[in-house]
Parts: sequence; structure tokens; C-alpha cells
Amino acid sequence: MRLYHGTTTSNAQKILKSGRFHSNLHIIESILYEGERKKFEIPGSLGYGTYTFVDDPSMALRFINKFDMDNQVLQVDVDIENPDSILDFTNPDHRKQFRIFSQNSRNVQKANNIFNAIPGRPNGKIDLFAGIMTEMFIVYLRKNGICIRFVKKQTETFLPPFNNSYQRLGIPNGTEFTIRYPEDIKSIKPYSFKEES
Repeated sequence: MRLYHGTTTSNAQKILKSGRFHSNLHIIESILYEGERKKFEIPGSLGYGTYTFVDDPSMALRFINKFDMDNQVLQVDVDIENPDSILDFTNPDHRKQFRIFSQNSRNVQKANNIFNAIPGRPNGKIDLFAGIMTEMFIVYLRKNGICIRFVKKQTETFLPPFNNSYQRLGIPNGTEFTIRYPEDIKSIKPYSFKEES
């Protein structure tokens, strides 16, 4: 599968030099199991992993342009040996399972406890809560014998800022794909938009 990851130029050079992405999965246990929550990387809405876009390098560029104009898009090729290792939010059955899990009062309470224990939460509070709930769901699936190595969902079109926040329009504009384990990556190389011309 071919994916695209947008990052700063300096970070892209580090990734290309090492030949791999940094993994922060070791942090999960401390967040979910009442450990140290003061210093850790905040999960994105799809939990921990390397965030990429399926088949669309321009989406990766658009994403990183929101944060830094000195950037690079990387082409990432991934081998997926088992389709069941994908938590696929484009699949209605997966969405239904997650909705049931995330509406369970005990799960909501645990996610709230974790969320409230994290000091200095960033502005993206909705994404942080979604990331916590996604990680909890992945742990739940693991306890039931399902190992999730990737997470997939459609991204949405946002309207321009209104009072310093973007408004969701709810129209899919691409597909986001999170790689949880760096060892699943077959190759990483710089992507050039000139090749498309």
C-alpha cells in the first residue's frame, strides 16, 4: 500500500537517515493504566502512530502546511499481511462496534478520568479525547484476540476559521491511515510533486 506523510524538512531528514519512524506505542500502558500522565506525546484522533494519507500526496502537504511551510512529503510503502489488523472506520461494522464501545458509561468514565488527569491539555481537546477512546478500543480488541496495527478513516473538509476555530463540514476529502508499528513499513523515500507534472 502506498501512503504519504507530511513533516518538516528537518524531521524528514532524520527519518530518512534512520530509515524509520519514531514509535510512541510504549507510552500507551502508562496512559491507560493509571501510570505517569504528566509527560508524554498527545495521541491524535486515531491514537498513536505515524499519520499518513492514502494515494494523495497533496493531502499530506496540505496537512503539514498548516504548521510549517518548510516541509517535505515522504512516500511510505507498507505491507499489510492481515487485513484484520486494520481498524477501519470507513467500514460500517467497525464504526458500529466503536460507537457501542465509546457509548458505554464505564468506558466514557475511564476516558474522562484519563483526559482530566492530563495537565496542560492542548486546544485540540476533541481530538485528544477521541485518541484516548481509540486507544482504549484497541486495547479492548487486543484482549479479544485482535491485534490492530493500522487505523483508517476518511478525513473531512473544514470550513475557514470562525472565531479562531475550524468548522466541520462533514464531507470526506481523503483517507487518513495511521501506521502503529514502524516495522510494517517496507520503504520510505522523499516524494517530489515534480514527478506528477
